[in-house]
Amino acid sequence: MTVDTRVIRAGQMYRYYLRETVVGDGRRPARTPLRAAQEQAGVPVGRWMGRGLGALGLAPGEEVTEAQLRNLFGERGRHPYADRIEVDRLAQGASPQQAFKTGALGRQVTVTGVDFVFRPQPSIYLLWAFGDDETRRVIEAAHERAIVRVLERIEDEVAVIRYGKDGVYRVRPPGGLVAARFRHYEARSGRPLLHDHLLLSVKGQRLDGGWGSVHTTALYENTVAASALYNELVASEVCETLGLATEPRTVALFVRTDSRCSPLRESLSESRIRTACASHIPGKQPPGPLFAQLCQGVRPS
Repeated sequence: MTVDTRVIRAGQMYRYYLRETVVGDGRRPARTPLRAAQEQAGVPVGRWMGRGLGALGLAPGEEVTEAQLRNLFGERGRHPYADRIEVDRLAQGASPQQAFKTGALGRQVTVTGVDFVFRPQPSIYLLWAFGDDETRRVIEAAHERAIVRVLERIEDEVAVIRYGKDGVYRVRPPGGLVAARFRHYEARSGRPLLHDHLLLSVKGQRLDGGWGSVHTTALYENTVAASALYNELVASEVCETLGLATEPRTVALFVRTDSRCSPLRESLSESRIRTACASHIPGKQPPGPLFAQLCQGVRPS
């Protein structure tokens, strides 16, 4: 699959996400501000997504700050601006307990989100790795638009908030959901791999204005559907824009449901792909020089 999911627990935000994921899976230097660490790593800043941003005073495309991530995902589901809210309430004469409660989004939770990892199918990310600037822009734009569409599908048809005794009542979050997206350009092995981490908060607003938690099981059950939709959207846009087509891929006696891109025109990078892959043994890691060749030029200047 091209979409993977894993739960985000409050402690993981400090031990893993704020140390590695936000800086492209590298190791964030100690005591380095988030923006400076991202610039050093050569990755863009995180961006907020989702229709539920308005209820939290955020806007689509707005930069994700460390304090916002810490509050929403690391502090068991608090308002991204909880620090500011608490200061204002204390200035108004509220007690520390009252101020703290004001900054909460409903009940505290241990599982604070779900990490969706989106990556194009191999034939497309190879085009991205070997292609020219225009090819990469087309693929990245298709990749981003597909993520938006998948998130909209999750908001409209998948996500449910459970409430009442034993979660007997279920309702779609009418205002939508909130997610932070982070762009990566390489896999942990060092090979070029366009992929985004979409950190989806489990917090959603109910019809009565209160905040509840999205049922994560429903998100897991629809991972395959999300992957299929993402693949279809990316392949369709990339093939239409670059003049490519898809064809079924046969493995042994079974025809897989996924597809690969087949050029209707001569690809500018075709000879580079043939040369680089000629020495690659299937099932083995590509050699260092191939890694180096693939990683050249995939980051925006």
